Amino acid sequence: MKIIVSQLEYVRPPRGFVFDTLERAYYRFLAGHEVVPVPNIIKVPDNEYDCLILTGGPDSVARNQTENLLYHDAVAKGKPIVGICHGAFVINDICKGTNGHVDGHIDADIKIKMEGQEHTVKCYHSQSIDSLAEDFEPLAYDSENIEAFKHNQLPIYGVIWHPERMDVPVLPGEVADLLRTDKSNF
Repeated sequence: MKIIVSQLEYVRPPRGFVFDTLERAYYRFLAGHEVVPVPNIIKVPDNEYDCLILTGGPDSVARNQTENLLYHDAVAKGKPIVGICHGAFVINDICKGTNGHVDGHIDADIKIKMEGQEHTVKCYHSQSIDSLAEDFEPLAYDSENIEAFKHNQLPIYGVIWHPERMDVPVLPGEVADLLRTDKSNF
């Protein structure tokens, strides 16, 4: 499967050189797929793709504009979308949900309940879902917050933890099925 992935924008001091970057863990996480990082140039890629992943990492104006275009292009083409951490919050925001703040989830192992089981996942976020966008439903919770969600009709998913940073990624079943290859760990 050909997966396009958004990238974070990194500004290197002192001269302010700007780089688009994708965490190396995504290449291991998506092993067996063709991974195509998309630069933050506020343009939809010219090539065809099978799935869009909106990755984790900090916000920037160019990144938000690019991800907004990528999201709408994928929806128009009927392509699956997976938002991871920042990407999940982007999906909720684009779809008119509201995001808030949570403490204790930066560089933390959090226990979640998903599909009738308890899992420990790796978190690196300070945002939370205050209200989930219309037409979405929760898939996983920690003790107080939504930690994963899906659209009721479209193949759009949000995962707030970082499966790419886990030795054995934990994902909702539908997302694991979407990303599974013969080489995958999940």
